[in-house]
Amino acid sequence: MTTVLERPIVFDSLLATVAAVEDLSPHLRRVTFVAPRIAEAVTAGPDQRIKILLTPPNGSAIRLPSGPEWYADWCAQPVDERFIMRTYTVRALRPEVAELDVEFVLHGANGPASAWVSEAELGDQVGLLLPFAVDTTSTKGLLHSGVDYVPPATSVRRILVADETALPALAGILEELPAAVQATVFVAVPDAADVRPLAGSAEVTWVTEGSLVDAVKSGALPFDPDYAWVAGESSMIKEVRRHLVNAVGMPKSAISFQGYWKRGEAHC
Repeated sequence: MTTVLERPIVFDSLLATVAAVEDLSPHLRRVTFVAPRIAEAVTAGPDQRIKILLTPPNGSAIRLPSGPEWYADWCAQPVDERFIMRTYTVRALRPEVAELDVEFVLHGANGPASAWVSEAELGDQVGLLLPFAVDTTSTKGLLHSGVDYVPPATSVRRILVADETALPALAGILEELPAAVQATVFVAVPDAADVRPLAGSAEVTWVTEGSLVDAVKSGALPFDPDYAWVAGESSMIKEVRRHLVNAVGMPKSAISFQGYWKRGEAHC
């Protein structure tokens, strides 16, 4: 579970150590990170995004970013000298024991993060860019920074669409779904062995063959949704969003979406 914060947040970096590695299914691996300062970290929503920082291509140590211009400084570094940075979702945050879980999709060493997680061992170190709370009067923090699932308080009928890269975020969303909210879920995974129990009573359609977009288009919705969250491959998101607007009749403003990767590019 995550502890959702209703205060502004800012991001800061730290070094963390791998404390556990667990294969949840053939294509999903959970890694638990520990560091003293994780005890101070927060989340602004169940799909909270963070950055994982890996060793630069030249093998030098990770130089943790700091200051308001850290991103510009990072971009200005030679490519072989700057740390590799990838975005992932907080699957669980346990501040009481200073632990944080991230779940990675395993699909071969087709990117630096995939290569790293396929060989991850206890004691390995990475950098993390995590959210921390600031005072509610602060002008430097953002309330919902790094989250896209922000349904209106009046929403009671939701449609949630995710591929395997967004499954950790989806699992967190369903864990925190109020009992009074109806939800219909479409989720694609590489293999039937990757199907896993999800919290709550939402109606879940698992897609293990064929197109997630086709499954959404052909699926019978038991209600008229008042909010949608769509996350995963960018072209899938565009098609699902277009369908929800044109065929289902949802206003664009009622659809939250986040592209986690783009087909044909190494995304992790």
